[in-house]
Amino acid sequence: MPAGTTELGIDIIKVARIRDTLERFGGRFSGRVLTPTEQRYVRDRPETFAGRWAAKEAVSKVLGLGVRGIGWRDIEVERLPTGQPAVRLHGRAAERAEQLGMDRIALSITHESDYAVAIAFGVRTAGGRYVFPLDIEARLDERERRILARMERLRALHETIATERDGG
Repeated sequence: MPAGTTELGIDIIKVARIRDTLERFGGRFSGRVLTPTEQRYVRDRPETFAGRWAAKEAVSKVLGLGVRGIGWRDIEVERLPTGQPAVRLHGRAAERAEQLGMDRIALSITHESDYAVAIAFGVRTAGGRYVFPLDIEARLDERERRILARMERLRALHETIATERDGG
């Protein structure tokens, strides 16, 4: 993918859904979804938790995996001194962003009494490359593994030729 390619993710959730889940599971639920820093910020505010939930879903869509492909806590939503939300990636989410050539994801979160909405926007600044799911090896049969290995060799050859052409 060329540098400048953009990815967009959006998510909406009912605040009541988060409120009900918190009432039922409490700290177990928030500990599974939020980092310790996020838990301190969210405290007992279901609308704020819902905003973080929507943000993590939106960011996972930018990364092309959905939350099932990465861990909830691999996407951390911070609050800048200006009040603006910022994204910090860990683990598999950080690996995926690196594969995509994406070093920053912009984020906007809003919530009203009934709903929380988040929009995430990522730009591939380094170009990235066509990427497979992080667990692709476990999903392939032998023939598919050979094809994937061949594609990786071709990609490496292409990068070598491009580097030599550009004088590097």
